[in-house]
Amino acid sequence: MPTVKPRAWLIVQGLVVIISLALAELIARFLQLDRAGGVLCLASLASLVVCARLGGRQALLGVTGLAVLSGAAVYSQNDPLLATIVLTGTALGLGLSGRWQLKPVYWLLMVSLCILITNSPLPANPASFDVVRLAAAFFASGSLATVLQTTLVSPMEGAPAPIPFAVAHSWRRSVAHGLMLATATVVSTPIALQHHWHTSGLWLVLTPFLVLQPFVRDSWTVALHRSLGTLAGVLLVIGLAFALPRNVPLELPAVAAGVITVVIAVKKGHRALMLTALTATIVLFNSSNETLLLMADRRVLASALGIAIALGLMALAHPIEQRFARLPERIASG
Repeated sequence: MPTVKPRAWLIVQGLVVIISLALAELIARFLQLDRAGGVLCLASLASLVVCARLGGRQALLGVTGLAVLSGAAVYSQNDPLLATIVLTGTALGLGLSGRWQLKPVYWLLMVSLCILITNSPLPANPASFDVVRLAAAFFASGSLATVLQTTLVSPMEGAPAPIPFAVAHSWRRSVAHGLMLATATVVSTPIALQHHWHTSGLWLVLTPFLVLQPFVRDSWTVALHRSLGTLAGVLLVIGLAFALPRNVPLELPAVAAGVITVVIAVKKGHRALMLTALTATIVLFNSSNETLLLMADRRVLASALGIAIALGLMALAHPIEQRFARLPERIASG
């Protein structure tokens, strides 16, 4: 019957998410990187979304880039200058990717990169071999998730088709967007590291990547959705903190939230809903039963500061954007 196919796709997609998360945990344990299990799971989720939205090739390129940048990220965890350089360069590249509509999906990989800088699973001065193992773990977990998505889910009838690879913005617009993202990291990264915000610093650094858009006029709506999604995600986590028994591992609701996140993202659901599920996923993967409420509370404060930084940049960029928008009219009338 025709109504069975969408249900079958949802079931298979959910199973692929669960298997991918389990494989990421197994890879972390096999390579003796137990503390990296959470960040590897988030990288796998990002790879699944990128693969479903953009295709397997783009997902492999993204996870390869994450693996390469992971070394610089872990070495910069206690060095605000180096961390700012790493994130600024990445922000410029992410902004340029907006020319082909890649940024709305690629930013999910930024979650893992920011965690490596703000709350690294490796010690402050890691051995070179540990850094290589971590990079290999990222590549393996992301690649396996991509293979599962392309072989089991993408060919199914009812699965959403990838976004066509096409030019969406001019180079001038893409460069300007990259400069805005880079400026945001110059402001947020030193604050997060110098004040030792750790996981809370993740939200401060990451929020401008979610809010800022190539067109400033679009960013105001995104900022509103971001705020609503953050608040809803925090309320969900607080509810889980009171409802879950102490003996229930947080990995279980984290996996459930991860499945919901991937399904909403793949189906191109409302941004606020996707951010609600993503917020809960990240908090649950990076918390314990004892710190869950505290993590949610700090997440609101850090996100609010991140939104304030993004809104400030938007306010500065808005008159510049309007001036450039009127430039063709002046040329035509002159």
